[in-house]
Amino acid sequence: MNHSTTDNNYKCHNSNSNWRLPNVAFMVGGFMLFPPVGFGILAWLVIGKNVDILGTLKSKFNSSSPAFKQQFKSKRHYGHTGNSAFDAYKHDSIARLEEEMQRRKAQLKDEENNFNEFVINLQKSKDQAEFDQFMKAQTAAAKTAEKAQKTSEEETD
Repeated sequence: MNHSTTDNNYKCHNSNSNWRLPNVAFMVGGFMLFPPVGFGILAWLVIGKNVDILGTLKSKFNSSSPAFKQQFKSKRHYGHTGNSAFDAYKHDSIARLEEEMQRRKAQLKDEENNFNEFVINLQKSKDQAEFDQFMKAQTAAAKTAEKAQKTSEEETD
């Protein structure tokens, strides 16, 4: 296993392949709802380059109207209670928890990157040790062949 193979094993989520799980799920869902939609998505995946259906949908949602987004956010935060002090406390608590969640996500991402670097460096050192062992074996074989040639020359003289 070389460096690029190890790199691919741990960074496959950045793949440029169209056949990622969300794309395939949308295609299967398209076939289940209305087969021409499924065939359309299949054609898009086969012909298109770097198709990311989920990313496209997320960008469409993010560019949608603020009222539409607020409708989803208000359900997530359980609306207002009527008590302004409690609503303010709840809003501050949720904001603080979301900041903590973002901080921890960033921390986990850093730990993941550090682990991937560790695994890659470990593989590099293993590859280097194997190469050094190979070179020692080659050198020993060359010396043995040289000695055998010298003894055969001495016997013929």
